[in-house]
Amino acid sequence: MLPAIFGIYGNSNTGKTSLIIDIINKLSEEGLKIACIKISDKKIDIDTKGKDSWKYANAGSKLVVISSKNETDLIIKQKEGIKKIIKQIRNIDNFDLILIEGARESFIPKIKIGNGENRENTILTYSGNFKQLIEIIKMEIKRR
Repeated sequence: MLPAIFGIYGNSNTGKTSLIIDIINKLSEEGLKIACIKISDKKIDIDTKGKDSWKYANAGSKLVVISSKNETDLIIKQKEGIKKIIKQIRNIDNFDLILIEGARESFIPKIKIGNGENRENTILTYSGNFKQLIEIIKMEIKRR
């Protein structure tokens, strides 16, 4: 089964992250398995200089995995396209839904928040009707 995929986009401080958290809370309570992708136009590193994982990457490793008692983190030391990221997520586990904050690609159905410019394949401008939004997402999950 392929996961449903939705992008959430809008200008800064329009409530994208809060809406995604609300969607995750609601659908997780119903037993759905959700993955999230945050796309940023800023340069962000989550690895810490001087730590072993940083040393591995600095030596040339293109993939560094950190596994601890509470989580496993995969750090890919290169920019990846969204199609490749989605493929990697699908290889990790069977998810019902992938939410992408900041999606731009035309193949991704998108939900817009706020008054910014429309992106291609925008299926809904969110106006606060959370029940309607959840129904749209659940219909797409069932369709898969």
